[in-house]
Amino acid sequence: MVHAEAYFLWNAAMCLCALPLGPKERRRSTRQVAWGCAALIFVCWLPVMLAYWPGISAYDIYTQIFEVFEDDYTNRNPLLHTLILGAFYRLGEGLGSAALGYALFILMQMAVMAGAYGAAMGYLWRIGAPRAVFWTALVLFALFPVHAMLAISDTKDGFFVALLVLVVIRFHRLLEDPSLMRRPGFVAGFAALGALMCMMRNNAFAGILVALVAGLVALGKEGRLRLCALMLGTLVLYQGALNGLKAAFDASGTLATELVSVQSQQMGRVYAFYHESEPDDSYEIATWLPTVEDYTPYTADPLKTFAIVDKPERMWGFLKLWGRVGLRHPITYLDAWLLNTCGYWYLDDTTHARIYGEGADTHLGYLLSGQAETVGLASDGYLPGLRALYESLFSANEYQRIPVLSLLFAPALWVWLAALVGVGAASRRDRRTLALLALPVGCFLPLLLGACVLIRYAYPLVACVPLVLGCALARERREAR
Repeated sequence: MVHAEAYFLWNAAMCLCALPLGPKERRRSTRQVAWGCAALIFVCWLPVMLAYWPGISAYDIYTQIFEVFEDDYTNRNPLLHTLILGAFYRLGEGLGSAALGYALFILMQMAVMAGAYGAAMGYLWRIGAPRAVFWTALVLFALFPVHAMLAISDTKDGFFVALLVLVVIRFHRLLEDPSLMRRPGFVAGFAALGALMCMMRNNAFAGILVALVAGLVALGKEGRLRLCALMLGTLVLYQGALNGLKAAFDASGTLATELVSVQSQQMGRVYAFYHESEPDDSYEIATWLPTVEDYTPYTADPLKTFAIVDKPERMWGFLKLWGRVGLRHPITYLDAWLLNTCGYWYLDDTTHARIYGEGADTHLGYLLSGQAETVGLASDGYLPGLRALYESLFSANEYQRIPVLSLLFAPALWVWLAALVGVGAASRRDRRTLALLALPVGCFLPLLLGACVLIRYAYPLVACVPLVLGCALARERREAR
């Protein structure tokens, strides 16, 4: 492993020559900058990968691997992601080590993510984004621990956000030059990346729709029809590919309980405050939410997981009760939603860092860091000191003791930064920047109806806000000339 690390470090040193460090006449091409940045980002993540070798497997790994074992697939986790993960796991078994197969999967994921972020850096350089934005974005991509930790984890968010960044780049290109939508190669590339993005997280569907609406406002009449065809064609391609995969592997759909997180929290809060004064409603709430006594303000998992909504008629009955109770307790409903999402709007919130628990020995906390021992993916790693540091920071949540810098880890910071970029664009009547921002924000909005707040749910904003800001400021500089 030492030889491998030295090899990557040597290659990174060579690629650093491609970065825009020298005088103007020595600056490299956009492609060289992109590759150099991608290599640098990959190498900066590599020590974290070695510390957690063969990678973190703490999210949905058991569900996904058992689907592979049983050949009984669902789309509860993205089916495409499960199939890719399963293929590498089986490859490892064929090579004599499931851990080796998983390590190859993680390295591939790191390469995809680093490549996407390198492409973003190359694009920022190409369009003339301010150097302060360029270097800040590069430092964040390379050194901000959230990127590295998600890059070496089994969660689908890494692939999803990498694809989102590539789609944002293409979307910006077509907003600046609508004639690109007449080029078959550009259209095919956009549709393919967009469909893959949706297959990695279905909330990307909403992102495409929100971006379509904003894009129609931003573009002139000539480009609107083509934009509609492109965006809707992307969604049709996604739905067709997903249905094809589900048919090929006889996969079932998502669980209905995933759709009732907010409703469960709202009725759970009414029950917590009024179960004595309103016994009839409380009894009915407990009938539909058997675990309502376990209500906690910051995560819906204890309630919605057991909600009685497994059939359409039961879902209808659940929603009728929710509506009837809500008419009498609208303020309690609003209070429940605000508490459940406070990590997205309150900068000093820390509840999002202990949704599952916290403690250096728990591997929970701000970011999950456990490994699936029962399926052969556990290891002590190769850099125990770095691993201990990360466990202290993100399992015991010691990062919260770091003045100022701890704010970077708050999901709310990235929500507010996105809002500030939007307000700035609106004040300048910059419809194209608003349309561009609509894509990652649209992907994020459905998560406001999710079970809880986690940094990985805000990850689309973490990765895309620097890119969108750079695009906005580059356009402003061009117009100022």
